[in-house]
Amino acid sequence: MALFPMFIDLTGKKVLIVGAGNVALRKIEKLIPFSPDITVVAKKVSDDVRDICSSNGIEVFERPFRIEDLEGKDMVIVAVDDIQLQKEIFEYCRDLKIPVNSVDSPEYCDFIFPAYVKIDDIVIGITTSGKAPGLSAKIREIIENCLPDNLEDLLNELSHIREKEKKGKERQELIKKIIRDKLG
Repeated sequence: MALFPMFIDLTGKKVLIVGAGNVALRKIEKLIPFSPDITVVAKKVSDDVRDICSSNGIEVFERPFRIEDLEGKDMVIVAVDDIQLQKEIFEYCRDLKIPVNSVDSPEYCDFIFPAYVKIDDIVIGITTSGKAPGLSAKIREIIENCLPDNLEDLLNELSHIREKEKKGKERQELIKKIIRDKLG
């Protein structure tokens, strides 16, 4: 099954992370650059998760998951080894129409986390549809090493042109020319 790549604005969206170990830490690190409103619930919270949450204003509840934790959430990530809890949360989320990701359990996921490259507002997502995450990570590394250093400047220049020039063929041609001139 191939997954459709969809980019969504997470700014201010309420994201619940159930679990607070190393896997949850990686998910938190991936989410922070996109400015969601994250809440963490876990029976035990690692020092690293506690530190990153503290320094990013993320609310942490050190206790077992409760169904009430889902109230008002826009997205849920289940980063626990307990498959029964993953299944239970997945079913609750399905009933409540909340997208859910259960780490390493594709059968309990509505979406997966891609490997990604993020440079300012340029975001490149890479996925193997959950079949080989290590391959996605290697492809990300290859892409990162191939990208030119001036992408942020180029993006800002093109964005400025899009704002000031009238829509149409002339603007499109100008943008294409600048891209050709700067990137080859």
